[in-house]
Amino acid sequence: MVVKITLLPLSSSSEMNILMVIGISIVFGFIGGFLSKKVKVPEVVGTILTGVLLGESILGFITNVFINGTKPLVDLALAFIGMGIGTELKLDAMKNLKKSIFAILFLESFGAFTLVALGVFILTHELYIALIFGALAISTAPAATADVLWEYEAKGDLTTTIFSIIALDDIVAIIVYAFAFSYAESVIVGEQIFLLKILLDSLIHIFGSIILGAIVGVILIFLSRKIESVNKLVGIIFIGVLTSSGIAETMGFSLILTNVIAGIIITNFSKISEEIFVTVREIVHPLIVLFFVLIGSMLKLELVFHMGLIGIIYLIMRFAGKFSGATLGGHISNSSIGVKKYLGLCLLSQAGVAVGLATSLYYNLITLNGVGPHLGTLILNTIISTTLIVQILGPPLIKYAVTKSGEVHKHSST
Repeated sequence: MVVKITLLPLSSSSEMNILMVIGISIVFGFIGGFLSKKVKVPEVVGTILTGVLLGESILGFITNVFINGTKPLVDLALAFIGMGIGTELKLDAMKNLKKSIFAILFLESFGAFTLVALGVFILTHELYIALIFGALAISTAPAATADVLWEYEAKGDLTTTIFSIIALDDIVAIIVYAFAFSYAESVIVGEQIFLLKILLDSLIHIFGSIILGAIVGVILIFLSRKIESVNKLVGIIFIGVLTSSGIAETMGFSLILTNVIAGIIITNFSKISEEIFVTVREIVHPLIVLFFVLIGSMLKLELVFHMGLIGIIYLIMRFAGKFSGATLGGHISNSSIGVKKYLGLCLLSQAGVAVGLATSLYYNLITLNGVGPHLGTLILNTIISTTLIVQILGPPLIKYAVTKSGEVHKHSST
């Protein structure tokens, strides 16, 4: 039986409908995660598959209209995930890994970009299309990756390197994408390219996020010194995340990067204990479950069966580029055995940034004449369909990698 929820015009009854859908989604998300753990698969896989089941691809319980209305909740979940990633990046630990992190970051990003762009160019013979797909291939999903590492309480060189890479390669992706899109737009409409303007816009986006995150982090540190109550301290962190995210969205900055920087500042320059951050993660866990259910509900099963050769090339070349780049970077920088052997397996997932950039690209291209609308649809459908595949395959590979490297400190109950 197909269950449909129709959102009524805004009123007290429509608010009840929205709350009901949210509540049921979270409950089923928890059930999906629990069943996933029972078969020794990371919780996030079961939660995402629950979203696919509830979404319009199957039951239609979660509609696109509802998903569009929950964007603030999705943004808030990403903000807390960003803060959590930042709090995992201890400068003392990163200092010893600094050489390897940046070598790996460059090579895995360059590898994914180059191989995907090359594969798409051979297929389409269009450089601007190849460059866009190459840019979208760079980013790694921070949410699903971090969720697995937190679930198994992973600690060690491999885990620190993973957190560092997922925090940094989205920055690289945003910068490269800005150039790729501007080039593609100029080719489609026949305009001149202004590389300096592209670079300046990208730097404002990145450095604006960094500066805002640093300011928020400093303010939270100052306030934490005046507060002794654990509950009030947790509340202050919540307020900080909400405020920084709102400002970042208003200013056009990255709310993920903003909160990553705030988290780095707080965890390295304050006396706030790690238990406080664990408490925050536990409190927002239902929100994170809802986030992954919504991610799953956005993914369309039918697109997987129609993604075509370009989607297959994108999947294969992206994995090959990230795996070979991470492995080569690990050997060049003389990283630990765990990083050399297993890091490449941990960089398969893609979601928020790639889908977000592809969606932005779609809305920009459909306003252009010629091939713009067709190209926008092709890219968006390819990214969404490949995201479904890698979101399911990625978390088990991360679990396998951190387990084999001996960095798992909590085994899920099975």
